[in-house]
Amino acid sequence: MLLNAFVIGLIAVFGRLDSRMLGRLNFERPLITCTLVGLFLGDLKTGLAVGASMEMVSLGFMSIGASGFDMNMGSIVGCAIVIMTGSDISTALAIATPMTLLSTLIETGAAVLRISMTHMIDNSVEAGNFKRAKTINIVWGPVLYAICYFIPVFIAVYFGADLINAINKIIPDFVLNGITLGANLVAFFGFAMLLSVMINKKNAIFFFFGFAIAAYSGLSLTGIAIIAIIFAVILYQLKYDNNSKVQTADGPIDELDELDD
Repeated sequence: MLLNAFVIGLIAVFGRLDSRMLGRLNFERPLITCTLVGLFLGDLKTGLAVGASMEMVSLGFMSIGASGFDMNMGSIVGCAIVIMTGSDISTALAIATPMTLLSTLIETGAAVLRISMTHMIDNSVEAGNFKRAKTINIVWGPVLYAICYFIPVFIAVYFGADLINAINKIIPDFVLNGITLGANLVAFFGFAMLLSVMINKKNAIFFFFGFAIAAYSGLSLTGIAIIAIIFAVILYQLKYDNNSKVQTADGPIDELDELDD
């Protein structure tokens, strides 16, 4: 248990430092971090399932600007406890909600400390102590991020596995069902946000066609994905092969001719 909590805490730190030190590699997304947790704990399927659910919930909480909730810490803890206790995905959603609120409180306190570090760096630069300024920026800043993520995740995973089973027995079913329903509604909202960007009059029919296949064919997601790839290749060939035949029949098209006009 100690080793599991330690490694999962490191996964959380790795995800947190992604956009702070490693660039924007998207390792801090719940889908990726939960997959890493599932891979480490030996249950990749559950890790992917929990990660996908948390990713949709995270999209529902996403907003324009710097506001919003960070579901990553809650997703990691929820995924780890679900795998270690053998619970279902709804338990992960119930765990992730209070952990997300805790993460928000911790991040608020850490932001105050980072502002103080910024003033310390400014004072060091004005005093000509550039070594101290670089140390605060490169060392103590990431260390603060690591501490604020590692300690809560480590404690929650180390002590949570034994407590969650007892808590689940105490919490009424209607409370867990309500939390699950609310999380699913937020997930649907996140999916609707994605569709609002992706869907238009030309491709809407393909979305409805895929939904009909998924709902009534009984095929797995893998089978539906294979069918979608085949349709995409066929449509690509029909569109661009016809264009190439038209260009061959009319002669080669010189792009500079349009400029002459």
